[in-house]
Amino acid sequence: MPPPDFIPRHRLDALVDAVLAITMTLLVLELRVPEEIHTDIFSAVGELTPNFTAWIVSFLILAVCWRAHVSNFREIEHIDAPLFWLVVLWLLVTSVIPFSSSLIGVHSEQPQSYVVYAINIIAIQLAVIPRNLYLRRHPRLFNGDKAPSHPTGWRRALAVSLAAAGSIALAYYWITDYAPLAYLAIAPIAAIVQRIGNRRAEPSS
Repeated sequence: MPPPDFIPRHRLDALVDAVLAITMTLLVLELRVPEEIHTDIFSAVGELTPNFTAWIVSFLILAVCWRAHVSNFREIEHIDAPLFWLVVLWLLVTSVIPFSSSLIGVHSEQPQSYVVYAINIIAIQLAVIPRNLYLRRHPRLFNGDKAPSHPTGWRRALAVSLAAAGSIALAYYWITDYAPLAYLAIAPIAAIVQRIGNRRAEPSS
């Protein structure tokens, strides 16, 4: 029987699902219909390209965050107070995405807006690392009191940081409207980082 200070696992899952679902929904609110159309509708919609780009990229990033959270918590049975607050910290920085995303949509011509967005995205990944390190050091929270080889999350944080750097470079030295597309490189960068890590972990013959 879990100690009385433990939080039921399903309540934490409900909180995470609710916050991420609301955050993902808020993103679409920035896709507002133009109030004044001076030429034609297609041109007016085309002017919203930065908004659409930021919406798609942010939505996909949140979807990946949810999937990673589900995967990391698959074998976790108990939630203690420190773990709860570490998850809350992660949700805190995650819930800022609608703001940083709207900053890109409204001020797409300002490269600094992409810096703010990059800081937000990187902070989300960095918040995962202390949470996962805590899980690795507390096997009692897992099923059967045996913690599996739990990932620390630093590799994904590195991949996201590199993609964020690419986005900032695009915003400053090329074209700002499509700078968020650099985040689509997170998956291939993560795969490369994973492969390099696996090679270093292999015993030398």
